[in-house]
Amino acid sequence: MKKLLPALVVLGLTLTSCGPTKKDALKYNEEIVNVQKALTPIHEAFIDQLDGHNVDSLKIVYNYFNASARTSLETCEKMQPFNDKRDYLDAAITYFKVMKSITENEGKNMTDIMSKDSTQVAPDDETKYNDYATKFDSDYEKALETVQKAQEVFAKEWKLDLVEKP
Repeated sequence: MKKLLPALVVLGLTLTSCGPTKKDALKYNEEIVNVQKALTPIHEAFIDQLDGHNVDSLKIVYNYFNASARTSLETCEKMQPFNDKRDYLDAAITYFKVMKSITENEGKNMTDIMSKDSTQVAPDDETKYNDYATKFDSDYEKALETVQKAQEVFAKEWKLDLVEKP
C-alpha cells in the first residue's frame, strides 16, 4: 500500500498538469472580450459627440476615449498567450493598437475640426473631416474583423460557443 500511494500522487499530478481546460479558454476569451466591451461604449459616445453640437462635451469624450484606448492596449499587452499560442492575443493587441492609432490621429483631427466655430469651418475642413471619418471607420472595421476571426478560430479549437451576453 505504501508503494501504491506515491504512484497515485504522481499519476494525479500528471493528470492535473496536462494543460489548460475548456473553462480556462472560456475565461481567457472573456478577459479579452471584457477589455473590448469596456472600450466600446466610450467609442460609441465619441461618435455620438461628433454628431452633436457641444464642443466641450466632444473634447471631454475625446480625451476619455483616447485615454481608454491607451489603457485597453496596455491591459491587453500585459496578457500572456494562451497555451503557448499567440494568434488570438496578437489579433486583440492589433485591434487595440488600431483603436489607439485612430483615436490619436483621425479622432483628434475630427475633434479639432468639429471644435472650430462654425463660421471658421472651411469647405476644405469638411473634405478633410470626411476623409478622416472614412479612414477611422475603415481601419476600425478591418481591425474588428481580424480580431473576430481570430476569436472564432480560438473558439473552434477549444469548442466554445460564442454567445453574446446582454
